[in-house]
Amino acid sequence: MNKLEIVLDSREVAAMVDKEHSKLLRDIRTYIEQMDEANKKAFEEGKGAEAKIGLGDFFKESSYLDANNQSRPCYQVTKKGCEFIANKLTGVKGTEFTVRYINRFHEMEDALEGERNIYKVKDTSLGEITSFVREMDKVMRDQNSHPSDIAEAFKEVCGQFGIKLPKNFVREPQVIETNYFLPFSEISDCN
Repeated sequence: MNKLEIVLDSREVAAMVDKEHSKLLRDIRTYIEQMDEANKKAFEEGKGAEAKIGLGDFFKESSYLDANNQSRPCYQVTKKGCEFIANKLTGVKGTEFTVRYINRFHEMEDALEGERNIYKVKDTSLGEITSFVREMDKVMRDQNSHPSDIAEAFKEVCGQFGIKLPKNFVREPQVIETNYFLPFSEISDCN
């Protein structure tokens, strides 16, 4: 099973370190050149593969489309890459970036964890889902739940199993105005 890797776009990193994106790209390219040089030196000295620095563990070349629909270079910066950049910064700027990237990676990891907790259709048979939904429907009807509440519960269960329903699946209940007051003329007739 492929593990989904969490990365930040170098444009976001540039904003975090308050640096122009072009200057951050220059710095990342310099870091990559230096890592490559260290790899060559380790190879020449006969140090095995264990001494090799995996460039992709830090930075991965990528691109994005700008406002003019033109392809522009950027990097996908891994958590290790952010740690590397943070170690190059000093003082308040370094501390601020470290806090920001740590918080950002935790946000992304928490979001992924939430995705992992959602039931997958592959892990649960369609029959099990159907049985559960039928039982839920029966219980809710026995409790005289409003049809829109039943539909809302059904939609939520489907979402947990990765089943997408139309946005308008749940209709808001219609409010019917009733006149509980008698017209004044009818009240006077009651006397």
